[in-house]
Amino acid sequence: MERIFIRLLVFLFLIWIPAFVSAQTAVPNGSFETWNNYSGYSDPQYWDTPNQEISAIPFFGTTVVTKSSDHEDGSYSAKLESKHITLPPMDVPGFVTLGKLTIDLGTLAYTVTGGWPISDNPTHLKGFYKYLPQGGDSCLIAIGLFKTVGNARDTIANGYFSTHDVVSDWTPFSAWINYDSIATPDSMNIFALSSAEETAIAGSILYLDNISLDYTVGIDRQNPQTGIEIFQDRETNRLLLFYDFEKQQDVSVSLYDITGREAARVSPVMIKKDRMEIAYGHMPPGVYILNIIHDRQKFSRKFVLNPR
Repeated sequence: MERIFIRLLVFLFLIWIPAFVSAQTAVPNGSFETWNNYSGYSDPQYWDTPNQEISAIPFFGTTVVTKSSDHEDGSYSAKLESKHITLPPMDVPGFVTLGKLTIDLGTLAYTVTGGWPISDNPTHLKGFYKYLPQGGDSCLIAIGLFKTVGNARDTIANGYFSTHDVVSDWTPFSAWINYDSIATPDSMNIFALSSAEETAIAGSILYLDNISLDYTVGIDRQNPQTGIEIFQDRETNRLLLFYDFEKQQDVSVSLYDITGREAARVSPVMIKKDRMEIAYGHMPPGVYILNIIHDRQKFSRKFVLNPR
């Protein structure tokens, strides 16, 4: 029976159960330098893998995540390898997660609970990888950010990087984190798989090292436009506006083309610490003027927008 589990990007978010420990904004053991040894397998500290379950299979036990001395920096990396297990027959991807991973060997179902706390809004998940796919396979590196209010949890943002190309040298990757809400998340999960196809292909290998969160926008308190930062994300054709004011201010935003025609508008809203987005993928290429009116002052910035 061949089955693989890579409807996971959606599935894992649906079953998310947040775990709360001390506040942390760095990816724990993102360098994969520290490993915990168990009977028959080892796992990177703070990360979980399928190793515990599948190494315990009588006669056919194996591991799909191992410590590798092939590294981008430091001494080690994580090696994720897709493998075929004869009994019970299944194809298992190399899989690491900051949550708690459990495999039901009877149904071949994966569940993930828990995660890692976070208290701010990163813009990218970054790191280094090598990928050696087999037979058209692809890998996946993904992040989900969440916020819990009462007994309900909301998905605040997610992002992913995937490729089916052979990458034999250490190469940086960057996964833009797409926010569906301006709220600040309180928990996150990061996971990676050596096989992201419907069925894992034995022999596909993904190496990971130095995974980190990136914060593109910072506030320069000496800038006369203090409290406002603007970032142009060319990957997703959006202008991202970040506000960090001492108190709530009435803010309105408009975008004009070079002829003075209004191309986009954000209705006035009270803001203290928030984020806005203006999508420009549907606009013709050209020069645009972004106007922000806040605290009875008008700030303008010129952009050359060239939607992909």
